[in-house]
Amino acid sequence: MTKKETKKTEKKVDEKDARIAELEQLLVQNNANIQTLVNTANNYIALCQHYEQTINILTGRIQELTKKE
Repeated sequence: MTKKETKKTEKKVDEKDARIAELEQLLVQNNANIQTLVNTANNYIALCQHYEQTINILTGRIQELTKKE
């Protein structure tokens, strides 16, 4: 293998390594984004459960008031 061919091969390897590093960084960012999304979804689920509980309590109170009348 000539020096020119060796340099081309090294350049291709370097480019592949750089691309792999870039993709790994994107993967880390995507994982962080997914974790944020999951946490946000869990917060909304908890909020909806709290609202459901509140609505059930208020519905029960309205039913009690209706029965008394």
